Amino acid sequence: MKTEQQWVKEYVQRTEKPLPLVLGTRGTWSANGKPMIILIGFTIVDVLLLGDLYGVANHPVRAMKLEELTYYAINIIDRKKIKEIIEEWKKV
Repeated sequence: MKTEQQWVKEYVQRTEKPLPLVLGTRGTWSANGKPMIILIGFTIVDVLLLGDLYGVANHPVRAMKLEELTYYAINIIDRKKIKEIIEEWKKV
């Protein structure tokens, strides 16, 4: 399984204009054996907007640097919130 950083790097390399991402909506992303969802934006504004949309704008934002790439991420680890998001994405 790929790490978050590997996944983001490959996504950016294969996408001309990368958009913000929501990783884990199928319930397959985990850390320490616990499900999680990761909101990723390529600007701080993008990730904070995702945080607002998913009701987690108060969660800490991580700034990640990979070579020339910087992205911002918010982890969602609350099981109830994860289930809500997964159910919402199933409707899409």
